[in-house]
Amino acid sequence: MQQRKDELVAKQAKLAELKRQRQLRAQQSNAGRGSIEGAVDLNLGTDRRALESLINDILGEKASGSSTGGAGSPAGRGSRPSSVLSAGELSNAYSEGTLVPGTPGPSTPASVPTPAPAPAPAQPPPTLTTVALTTVYECPPSPVKEVFTYSKGVQTTEEWMGPDRPRAHSGVSDIDDIPGTTTTPNKRLSRRERDREEELRQKIKEEIEEELRAAKEYITEGTVGAPSTSANFPSRDLTQEELSAVVQSDDFYDFLEQSTKVIERAFDQDTYDILTDYALHGQDVEEDDDETGNTGGRGKHRVKEVAQFFDERWSKMRMVSGIDFSPKFSELLLASYTKNPTAPHEPDGLVQVWNMHMQDRPEYVFTAQSDILTAKFSPYHPNLIFGGSYSGQVLLWDTRAKAAPVQKTPLTGNGHAHPIYAVDIVGTQNANNIISCSTDGVVCGWSMDVFAQPQEVLELKNPSQAKVAVEDVSPTCISFPQTDPTFFLSGSEEGTIFPCHRYDRAGAKAGVDRKIAYKGHTAPVMSVDFHPAKGPVDLGDLVLSSSLDWSAKLWKVRAPAATSTGTGDGTVSPLMDFVREDVVYDARWSPVKPSVFALVDGAGWLELWDIAVETEEPVARILPTTRQEGRTRSLNKVAWEQNDGKRLATGGIDGCVTVFDVASGLGGKEGLKHEDWTNVKKLVNRVDAHGLNGAMVV
Repeated sequence: MQQRKDELVAKQAKLAELKRQRQLRAQQSNAGRGSIEGAVDLNLGTDRRALESLINDILGEKASGSSTGGAGSPAGRGSRPSSVLSAGELSNAYSEGTLVPGTPGPSTPASVPTPAPAPAPAQPPPTLTTVALTTVYECPPSPVKEVFTYSKGVQTTEEWMGPDRPRAHSGVSDIDDIPGTTTTPNKRLSRRERDREEELRQKIKEEIEEELRAAKEYITEGTVGAPSTSANFPSRDLTQEELSAVVQSDDFYDFLEQSTKVIERAFDQDTYDILTDYALHGQDVEEDDDETGNTGGRGKHRVKEVAQFFDERWSKMRMVSGIDFSPKFSELLLASYTKNPTAPHEPDGLVQVWNMHMQDRPEYVFTAQSDILTAKFSPYHPNLIFGGSYSGQVLLWDTRAKAAPVQKTPLTGNGHAHPIYAVDIVGTQNANNIISCSTDGVVCGWSMDVFAQPQEVLELKNPSQAKVAVEDVSPTCISFPQTDPTFFLSGSEEGTIFPCHRYDRAGAKAGVDRKIAYKGHTAPVMSVDFHPAKGPVDLGDLVLSSSLDWSAKLWKVRAPAATSTGTGDGTVSPLMDFVREDVVYDARWSPVKPSVFALVDGAGWLELWDIAVETEEPVARILPTTRQEGRTRSLNKVAWEQNDGKRLATGGIDGCVTVFDVASGLGGKEGLKHEDWTNVKKLVNRVDAHGLNGAMVV
């Protein structure tokens, strides 16, 4: 032990000498720091070697002592690698009682004592700078274990938008900009959170009602209590929790939806023409097409495109299957669509209600589980829309309800088993029925209140000329005259138009009239339309039809009483034949002009005809503006606005609905004369008697 103490005393002496040399250098630096720093740069290599030699001497003693140790001593441990240590660090380490790494501690056995080393020769004074010690503290880990929770809402990366009320690109998306709010549906919240939100909304509602009640009392009582009224109900800011509860409510969503529609309608700039010249008394002035956009025809037979409706989300890759204007609100029109084959997760059937004063998005969007092949507004209930689907169901939507149908016929039972291509509503305000026609040869009548089963079922059978075999009629379209809801015409896939009776009458049973048929088309009939007959002369016996045989035809229909009491097998030929350059998909009479009708064909043309002016060529033709460069898409449907007849709409296989305005010669009630009706009647009688532009009735 005495020998070990001697070793420690010798080492302390060496460290004391180093400390003394450092103090001496510090004194010399006050006199000339510049010269000393230069010396440090020149003698850096020599001082470093001297310091390393001193450290090796200190560590070498321990290595030599441990090399002869017993079994308990660490074997094969060499000296510490050379490193640069400041004298201050070494002195601080020993002053605090810390041993230098590599030296045996108090618990380290030393079997063989080693002799004390001789004093080291004087070394040149080192010129190293010192660095202050820095103690780093590490933050201990938290004793509370972190808990991770997961929910279905957290794990869902993309939120699915259901068809409750699909509004394309609605302004309600701006809710995301409100701080502290989220657009997560209430159904994803827990019951406790929903109850809490409902409680907050009810509390805010009670505050507003109380304030309104106080304001009403103040108004009725006079100026007394005015200061107290304002003091009792000061304005306050909602908390983040209250704001989130209000924003996520259905009432707020509906309010914002309705408000954005009102603002968009107000921004519409096409409602009034500021360049109207009242001195012209509404006369049409010929203008160049380059200055007025897409136009067709000239003068009073001019047609101009005014709007196009297409929604990138809902209309894409769908085909327009039906168009109809609202009988009450002339600025509203609906379009029905087939399914989008590239979007299997979207509803197959779609009905969009467009507004002429809001062209960026539809006013309403209604959905169905099957393709919608036809749809119409109810003439007696402005909020109701009915349509037919590919699955054979008749559907009823309400603009006051959600997107799904409020009523629909069952898939099984006495209804239709084939696609419904035509629907109509007949009767009066107090007693009316929906008539549906399917390719299974069945015509059904439905009550607006009961859709569980049809009120009437009529099977259409086609008797052959030999009266031996009876085959089913495959109807594609139907049309009722304005004055008789019990009689209608049905176009078929074979090209024949059959007169049909809903009920038994004298000399004829319900169903297809066996005594007469209107034959002239050689391909499926696509549309049949009775003349509106809204004038001083009755033109209700005129019918316009279109077919895939590239033609439209004008017929004169025999009265139901004449057909039921007639004798023999009669075949009626058309009065006029309008042969076109492509298949004619639809043709409709003007609701106000007795001699005007419109048709659309597979080449994409909209044609306006006036038989009182020309029976060989249309008076106006126009191609709708294509959304994308390429070939023109065919047009499937055309519809007139029923109140004034100044506007018509077309739709095609590209899902785009185009609206046109017509001049006074093709639409509008201004300038209508009694001669317009009598001229058409004279023309029809002359053709019927002499067969000038068609075959005589045989």
